Amino acid sequence: MAKRAPVTKKARKKVIQVREHLLTVPTSKKNPTGKTIRDSHPRRLVGTYLDLNEINAVFKKYDRKKIIYPTPKKLKSEYPNSDQFDDLIAVWTDYFNKKMNTQFPIDPDVIKALIASESSFDPDPLGNRKIARGLTQITKATFKILQDPSGEAKDFIFKGIRQKDLADPNISIPMAIRWLHRKRETAASKLKRSPSHEEIILDYKGLLKSQSVYKNNAITKYRDMYAKLKK
Repeated sequence: MAKRAPVTKKARKKVIQVREHLLTVPTSKKNPTGKTIRDSHPRRLVGTYLDLNEINAVFKKYDRKKIIYPTPKKLKSEYPNSDQFDDLIAVWTDYFNKKMNTQFPIDPDVIKALIASESSFDPDPLGNRKIARGLTQITKATFKILQDPSGEAKDFIFKGIRQKDLADPNISIPMAIRWLHRKRETAASKLKRSPSHEEIILDYKGLLKSQSVYKNNAITKYRDMYAKLKK
């Protein structure tokens, strides 16, 4: 008996149904009424999400001529591989600063200091894997939100990313930067004013309104790393 070929599922793109609209156009022999209906078909909204293929394509083709890189060499005495991710940081910081059309662009050194404080530049630390994964220590809750088309980050999400993919800095860095843009919004809402970069980082860590000792420890390491980058 012949074996059936395995059924494969096609990856689905985010689509929006364009509804029909009555339009007024110049009258003609073919259209004496001057009325027509715009055609209706499913179309993807370009730029609403990134999947694995698009992440790789964007990074590979990105124009690096005028982008700002994080400061090199300042953290190498403590973290020998601290400059290893500078290209990823520069590309994805620039990408999301433009994509999110923000008036307050994120500084690439903020991302580098965040990574130092979260993982000490270890692409996938062992200690916290039940809670968070990757270079930027994205939690399970955050990971879910970043792929939820109806969630709080729905204006720009990721698709088809598995949690184990966060061990790859090519994935964890763009996801973290996108999340920082969201954390700027949530921090501003909580504080009723524009947040500082430290306050955005605290909200990323879930500690903006916390009174715990851990809050001081977490921001102290970030603050020290950022200061060294700016010397």
